[in-house]
Amino acid sequence: MNINTILHKAWQMLWHYRALWLFGAILTLVGATTVFPGTWFDRENNDQWIKIKLSEYTTLRIPGADVTIDFTAPEGVRITTPDRTSWRELRDLMDLLDREVSINLWPVLIEFAMILACLLLLGVFARYVAETAVIRMVDETAQTGRRLSVWEGLRRGISIRAGRLFMLDLAVGVLAAVAIIIMFGLALAPSLLAIGSHNAVLITAGVGTVGLIILGFYLWLAASAVLSLVMQPIRRLCVLEDQSLLAAIRQGFSMVINHLKEVGLLWLVWMGIRLLWLPISGLIAIFLAPVLLLTMLAGVALGGVSTVLVAAISSLFIGGITAWIMGALAGLPVFIVMLASPMLFISGLVEVYKSSLWTLAYRDLITMECPVQVPASKPRLASAQGAAD
Repeated sequence: MNINTILHKAWQMLWHYRALWLFGAILTLVGATTVFPGTWFDRENNDQWIKIKLSEYTTLRIPGADVTIDFTAPEGVRITTPDRTSWRELRDLMDLLDREVSINLWPVLIEFAMILACLLLLGVFARYVAETAVIRMVDETAQTGRRLSVWEGLRRGISIRAGRLFMLDLAVGVLAAVAIIIMFGLALAPSLLAIGSHNAVLITAGVGTVGLIILGFYLWLAASAVLSLVMQPIRRLCVLEDQSLLAAIRQGFSMVINHLKEVGLLWLVWMGIRLLWLPISGLIAIFLAPVLLLTMLAGVALGGVSTVLVAAISSLFIGGITAWIMGALAGLPVFIVMLASPMLFISGLVEVYKSSLWTLAYRDLITMECPVQVPASKPRLASAQGAAD
């Protein structure tokens, strides 16, 4: 397997196969694994964070003004703002809003639950359909040279093969959760058993528990690395081969073991690409600032239309400000998607490149395991005249 050739082919596939770009953006939107770092837990102090104190040891920080929301305060919730507004002033403001603005909370909560459920179901469906489509489109184009349209890719994504990917992730997730519970349960067992004992035994058990937790953390990191190494071939076996999930897992492990050098080297190359992408994505976000302003305006327009439509429909059944809150809940996802669309597009290109890289590598691994047998040429028969001579 020539990794340089695979990197070059995946690059060509990325730039010349535009039908893949939409599916890559969908993968980024529902997976958010390429650019978006997720939440920020227990980072260093910064004056430009909204700090949400959940417990004595855990503080959630998100970008924003210097506002602290403390859920551990004796009075229940304490909010501190940059101008040092007191809790009494904020509580008075909330009391005023509660008296002057009548909000029917139940319809809002029901709508929120319905929107959240729909987004989760749609996200799961879109993720596995998009991933299946990208894998099958790249594989078919590598075989035939013909580039498929978005509609053709969508038809290939909506299949039982996408269901196999879902079942694979579900099985791995359940097994991982059980393993983590057992591992940390065993780590906490000495301390639990030592409760009620004298101080020396309790301290020894506590030190042992800390050591076991640290060991369990490193084991979890090692298991995650192994999973990320073997899952890519297994995912392509689920999508490209007509076999059961267990057979795909078994063959995927066998493939990685037989070609550990090639797969491991490609995995290291991809990890290097991801690390390099982190600072590049920050620079891209800076350069895209003017575009983000346009997409923000577009998000306000489209989200506003959704808000007005839902609010108008809701006002037929529910009066007051509740209808507008329900409309805002419906328009918020539209606004977020439009605002993030430039970064979704850029990150989608990275997702397409990653998928193309592993799909092309999988094709080479299959060729190495099952080389094409060239039939031996048959001996030429002597002519009748030569035989007679």
